Amino acid sequence: MGREIENILDILNFYKVLGFKELPEVFLSSLLKGEKTQNTHSKDKLDKTLTALNEEIRICKKCILSKERTQAVCGEGNANAKLMFIGEAPGVDEDRQGRPFVGEAGNLLTSLIEKMGFKRQEVYITNTVKCHPPGNRDPLEEEVSLCFDYLKREIEIISPKVIITLGKVATYTLMGMKGKIKDIAISKIRGNVFLYKNIPVIPTFHPAYLLRNRKDKWLTWEDAQEALRRLK
Repeated sequence: MGREIENILDILNFYKVLGFKELPEVFLSSLLKGEKTQNTHSKDKLDKTLTALNEEIRICKKCILSKERTQAVCGEGNANAKLMFIGEAPGVDEDRQGRPFVGEAGNLLTSLIEKMGFKRQEVYITNTVKCHPPGNRDPLEEEVSLCFDYLKREIEIISPKVIITLGKVATYTLMGMKGKIKDIAISKIRGNVFLYKNIPVIPTFHPAYLLRNRKDKWLTWEDAQEALRRLK
């Protein structure tokens, strides 16, 4: 009960920092219904469910990004992971290789994961949008909306204890916000914790941002330590 109260206080403070006067429906419904994300399935069943979802993602034609991509990029990692990382969208390297977070940004994320005491294959890594936006632009609201069902199902299957969102797109998607992605910088959001279906969500900088602003890697490490504290 103490942890639940702490989580509620976190979310209230989080939205207060952002200046909201009322809470988004995604939080209220989770709180009132007391939704649980406990995983009671066997590993084999989880793997099969995740494989089926990934096959669906690979052939998806819901939005215009499917016409631009080389291939859709599914999540990867442990289907029983306690820790889940969610980025924004695949970049050029990811689109080419069909894996999330490769190249320099991927190496930086892998270093963070290892510094936290995990191997990359022990956590789960995915993106909000599964196809590479042309010109490395931010995903559009419609693209995020159409792809969100896949992300929701991934979270349901993995049922992590903690989620780290990498960048503002993933953060705002799990917050249930619409049309405001560009309005608030991740620098104003990180350092707070909110809930997605009773799972603590810790926003931090995207690794691609840290490649350009290495001084902020210490803030990301603070966020990672908060995730570790909650995992314990």
